[in-house]
Amino acid sequence: MKDIDILLNKEQKEAVKHKDGPLLILAGAGSGKTRVITYRVAYLISEYKISPENILAVTFTNKAADEMKSRIRNVVGKAAEKIWISTFHSMGYRILRQFAPKLGFTKNFTIYDEDDRERLVKECMTLCKVSEKEIKPYKIIDYIQDNKDQLISAENYKKNYTVGTEALTFANIYLLYEEKLKRNNAMDFDDLIIKPIEIFEKYPDVLEFYREKFKYILIDEYQDINNSQYVLISMIAKKYQNICVVGDDDQSIYRFRGADITNILNFEDDYKNAKVIRLEQNYRSTKTILKAAHSVIKNNEGRKEKELWTENEQGEKINFYNANDEMDEADYVVKKIFNLIQEENIKLRDIAVFYRMNAQSRVMEDKLRRAGIPYRLVGGIQFYARMEIKDLFAYMRVISNHYDVLSFKRIINVPPRGIGDTTIDRLEQYGFENGLLMYEVLFKIEEIKDIKESQKISLVKFREFIEDLYEKKDKIKMQEIIKEIISKTGYLNYWENDTDPRSKERVENIKELVSAIVEYEENNPGKNIEDFLNQVSLISEIDRWDKDANAITLMTMHSAKGLEFEVVFIIGMDEDIFPHKNCIQEENGIEEERRLCYVGITRAKRELYLLSALNRRRYGTIKSSTVSRFIKEIPLEILNIEGRMPPSLLSNADKLLSYKEEKMYEIYDDFECEFKPGQIVKHTKMGTGTITKVEPYGDDVRLTVVFKNKGKKQLSAKYANLKIV
Repeated sequence: MKDIDILLNKEQKEAVKHKDGPLLILAGAGSGKTRVITYRVAYLISEYKISPENILAVTFTNKAADEMKSRIRNVVGKAAEKIWISTFHSMGYRILRQFAPKLGFTKNFTIYDEDDRERLVKECMTLCKVSEKEIKPYKIIDYIQDNKDQLISAENYKKNYTVGTEALTFANIYLLYEEKLKRNNAMDFDDLIIKPIEIFEKYPDVLEFYREKFKYILIDEYQDINNSQYVLISMIAKKYQNICVVGDDDQSIYRFRGADITNILNFEDDYKNAKVIRLEQNYRSTKTILKAAHSVIKNNEGRKEKELWTENEQGEKINFYNANDEMDEADYVVKKIFNLIQEENIKLRDIAVFYRMNAQSRVMEDKLRRAGIPYRLVGGIQFYARMEIKDLFAYMRVISNHYDVLSFKRIINVPPRGIGDTTIDRLEQYGFENGLLMYEVLFKIEEIKDIKESQKISLVKFREFIEDLYEKKDKIKMQEIIKEIISKTGYLNYWENDTDPRSKERVENIKELVSAIVEYEENNPGKNIEDFLNQVSLISEIDRWDKDANAITLMTMHSAKGLEFEVVFIIGMDEDIFPHKNCIQEENGIEEERRLCYVGITRAKRELYLLSALNRRRYGTIKSSTVSRFIKEIPLEILNIEGRMPPSLLSNADKLLSYKEEKMYEIYDDFECEFKPGQIVKHTKMGTGTITKVEPYGDDVRLTVVFKNKGKKQLSAKYANLKIV
């Protein structure tokens, strides 16, 4: 592999040629990590004669996995087909397709997506007599996810962790949820990681099989792994310790999904003889953009020290515009897009608009539509999450997996066949009393009282239809199965005859699904209906993003990770929006928000535009805004400020906070409290700060405190344990 001396820099070559033992590659944004991974795999095969079957490469999205496969195939040829290159969840799925029966599941188990999980949780809440007014379903879901990530089973939680009524309620719902998953022969996304761990723990021979199989392991985006993923990969890597992890602690932005930054920060503690290589040369951005990025991220304390550099040109200054409001902000972006297209010959696909929250896209979308500028929105309703697609998938699931009660309930009266909720309840009750699946109850339909004859006829026809396709499913093509479902149920006609304005779009989506299945069969000979359904379940929103479409891209900064654009706009750079107000009050929340800002900035190759607004409409009310602290962290000399100069940038341009702006204290009359605006206070974790606002808050007092090292926080006077200095 002589070409690596030409194509790679010194650090990249060192990473590629490393053979045995643990390796940590700290790969900064735009430092060519994918190229390093590609050539490292190729070097293992061609120079060290490692069998492709002994190599495992794991990343986080199907798009990234496919790109990795393509690049490795271009270097090593057909040998790439024998390497396991996949996401964590796809890897878990492959293990379970072989060994799930050891845990009492069949190999054709169903994977429940987020929508399925929510429906199942609501069903469990109803059975446990817990209303959505008492506890929101998303809280139950978060609770279940957190426990699964920490490998705490429902039984273990109820036995060892239930303190108080609410915890007991959570435990009972968790237990019922797990029971229903098992009865439905289904797993959620978390199970795709924790069930293989359970198999490894119960069956050491299976673990030994995978340890021998995967003697060389590469993990991309290591800073994003959660606890259960960490445990799974550590179990496999323990024997040979030929584990190479690639990541950047400065780009760890998925804490809300369970990502634990300490996994990458502590890698050298986990593997004492680990070699560490830093990739700091950036091939993407201009010097100015990198300077802005470093000026922001250097303020984080919990990071490994590094600074990106580049041989690229100096580049233009960072553009900053402080708009009047969100309408003016969007108008500015549209105006600049026209200039970029007409004067700089920038293509639409090379421009992106980022924001902190999906809700921020509405005004931007309106302005782009009126201006006639094509755009694609990443983060809206995904194709496979649309109602009509989920309905047809439910048919395919029941055909494949008769145990799937959730899917059975979804389609038993879709399209309408006269089966109401009361009848469904009777079917379920009969099944419960007689130890039968709901689907099995259809074979006993004549024995059930209080069901109309017309309903019995409909149910028998439904059962015969499912049985017929079940018998055919391994004998005919998937495209024939879906076409039979659509035609024999009358599902397409149902929407064609519907008067809802969205029905035309649903009809087109149904036709598009057929095309997707045809395409899947052409590209994946030998795959069956279960493979298709579960592959689709593992698709993320970014996997369907077409980078070559001639349109502006609108997306959150969380979705933008791993991508790059010639020009980037980041809108909504106001305090309480970015950084988000919820994160400001969380421990290490500001550091994660700052990493998110770093990710957004480093997506830009040539030009970067940052925007804030004086006023914004929030919840129907116009409220004033202040410029994000992240703007203040960028040196004034590399900012090109258009329009007004915010006072905070003039007064203290190079410091974390503008104290001149923050010391505009607010005082409430006729209100007694030991804390006063202007007082210096000390917090056990956040250090010293200045109180800028004191306000009544129910039976408590809410304090706004500007800490020297942690920024502005809102704290409870009752529980913060502040000491007046």
